[in-house]
This record gives sequence, C-alpha cells and structure tokens, in this order.
Amino acid sequence: MNLMIVGLHHEKTPVAIRERASFRPSHMEEAYQQLAASPGIESAVILSTCNRSQIICHTSDRSLAQKSLERFYLGFFKFREDELAPYLQVYLGQDVLHHFFDTCCGLNSLVMGEDQILGQVKEAWFTARDYQAVDKVMNRLFQEGVALGKKVRTVTRISENPLSVASIAVKLGEETFSSLKDIRVLVIGRGEMAGLTIKHLLATPVPSIYVSSRHPLTLTHEEMKGRIIPVSFDDRYRIASQVDWVISATSAPHLILEKSLFLREYDHTPLLLTDIAMPRDLDPQLSCVPGITLYDLDSLKAIVQKSVQHRKSQLVQVQQMVADASMCFKEWFNCLPVYPRIQAIQEYSQTLTRQELDKLFEEMPQLSPQEQSHIEAFVFSLAKKMWRTPIHQLKQEGAKGRGEEASAFLDCLLNLDTPESSKKH
Repeated sequence: MNLMIVGLHHEKTPVAIRERASFRPSHMEEAYQQLAASPGIESAVILSTCNRSQIICHTSDRSLAQKSLERFYLGFFKFREDELAPYLQVYLGQDVLHHFFDTCCGLNSLVMGEDQILGQVKEAWFTARDYQAVDKVMNRLFQEGVALGKKVRTVTRISENPLSVASIAVKLGEETFSSLKDIRVLVIGRGEMAGLTIKHLLATPVPSIYVSSRHPLTLTHEEMKGRIIPVSFDDRYRIASQVDWVISATSAPHLILEKSLFLREYDHTPLLLTDIAMPRDLDPQLSCVPGITLYDLDSLKAIVQKSVQHRKSQLVQVQQMVADASMCFKEWFNCLPVYPRIQAIQEYSQTLTRQELDKLFEEMPQLSPQEQSHIEAFVFSLAKKMWRTPIHQLKQEGAKGRGEEASAFLDCLLNLDTPESSKKH
C-alpha cells in the first residue's frame, strides 16, 4: 500500500524544531508546487498544527518519495541534516492508516481526545484540494478519517468535557495562583486559540481580561461593559509588564514579546507567561529573567497528563474503531485494481445481453411490448446473477492483496477492455 507520512510530531520533537518546520499559509502555494514536482509523489496533504508538521502522501515509489520528502524538509525549512535526522519520522503502509486515524480521533494530540484536530484535518484536506494536490486515494483516506473522527466523538466519551490546549493553559493559571479573583490577564491574539482562551477565562473569577491584537476587536456594547478590555497591539509590552499573567496565541511567524524590549518595561514583579502559539510568540530567553515563569507547549505536557486520566478508559474502544477503519480502507485500496474490471464485466454483460435481446425481438415481432419487457427483465436479471459470484470472488482476491494478479488473469481470460489493461499493451 503506497501511502506514507513524513514529518515531525510533538511526542519526539521539541518545540524549537517544530516551530521551524511550521507551514505558513502564505507559503502553502510554494510548498505544494515543490511537492507536485517531487519524484515519487502522486498526491499529498500538508498537516501543520501546534503539535505536528507532517506530509501525508500517496506515492508511486515509496523509496523515491521518502527521499523526496526528506530533501523537501531540509530545503524548504533550511535545516541541516544533523538537525532534522533525530526527529524526522516516517510511517509506511499500514502504520500510515493507524497513525492518521489516531490523529483524526485525537489520540495523537497533546490533549487526548481534543476536538480541534478534526477541524484542522479537514482544513488541511480542503487546502490541498484547492491546490489540486489530492487524488482518489487521498480523498478517500481523508473522507474516512473525518467520518471516523466524528463517529468516535458521537459514540464514545473520549471528548467528554472537551479539553484543549487553551483549557489546559487556563488550568495552569488556576494551579499557579491561589485564586484568580484578583489576577489580571493579558491575552495576545484574536484567532481560534485566543478565542477559546478567553472563553475559558470568562468561566473563572478573573476580573479583567486585556486582549491585544494587531487588528481591533469587534465587541458588543455588553462585552465592552464586561471583563474584556481591548488594548492596542503597540501597548502589549506596557500592559504585559503590569498584569500578573500573559497568554499568547497568535499565528505570527516571529516573536511577539522579545526579551530586550520587554525588560525596558518590566519591574521584576512575579509574572506567569504562557505561550500556546506555534511558532512560539514569547522569547524563550524570558525564562531566565528573575520573577518570570514561562510555559510553552512542551512544558504543558505534565499538566495534560493529569487532566486526561479519565479519558483513558475510552481508549480500547477507540483503538478498535481505528483498527476496523484501517482494515476497511486497506481492503478498499487493495481492490483498486479490480474495480475497473468489475465495471468492464458489467458493461460487457449489459451490452451483450442488449444485443442478443434486440436480435430476439427482431426475430419474434409477434411479442407484445409487455411480453418483451418481461423477457428483458428476466434475461438481464439472469445475466447479473451469473456474474455475481465471479465479481464477489474478484473483490475477495483484491481484499487479500491479490488484486493485480487476479486482474491480469481476468484480462487474459476475457480480453477485457479497461484503461489498466490497455497500459500493458
């Protein structure tokens, strides 16, 4: 099965490497152009999130495609080989299905069962389709993955009491401060992650939530009178030095708070910094400043482990659903060579039946339209029944991974006219 995933994942790759391999929306067109020109790659989808930077592809030659993707990561992100080699992961064949379906179900996320990943998978798929980078195999894979992710969330409790990186970040603050009722918070960003963060903060006693973004917030009059206080993006350093807690969640490709600029405002009072952006927003060197405690995505893992213990009871059921989905997709993939033959058999049978019936009706003009209709229904039904067992056996051979051999034998036996058989002549 010529499927492959190559890339970086949070379980084995530190945030400092992941952020360098994060795909920017503005670079997607160039990335897909390079992938389209890469030897061995038939189609590809780029999945880039806080936790992973991966390329999922259908290949014509796995060895050639793997080399192409390794070269792509080195060149596109300007990595040295020794920087990338310890972290780059490659999944092949059946492992691709298990890893991809696990991802769609939230099993490979920092927060087990989190529901943001399914939307990110769909967005990645739709983006790849926009760039005409997917074929029938990749479309089927993503259709099955999205359907499985939805089913898991419906029939299991893996996503009960939904958790996300944003909710874990707020939980961190609740554990750090003895009480949030006097804590001033600055949230930097206005995207989905920032919005989730504000939502979770509003469920706490935090009295004031300052929100800073490059673009002005659009708030209702009621929100303006409440706990959300918009501040200018240019004032972020000043406000950050005055609050007790800063949570940053932008999609900027560069640092939002730099150490040298921040120290001009900061008076060394205790400050919690939480960076849930990818790439990181907050200068890692800020962790060396007395009075500052800095958490990034990697340092949230310990808190995550405490928060997901109750979800592990659902793991066995979800893993069985992943295994079933993987088997169904594998059988479909293995049957790809036989589907054109089945279509050719059906077309051949219908054409031949139609020709013979037309001859019969010409030789028996005395038959009424109703009699012709009855004969026609009987003969077409008989022809269909005659081919039912051979077609079933052909599918079975395909599901067992012997589709190519069975198709070649059928082409020789019946002299079928299919695009695949024509390629061999």
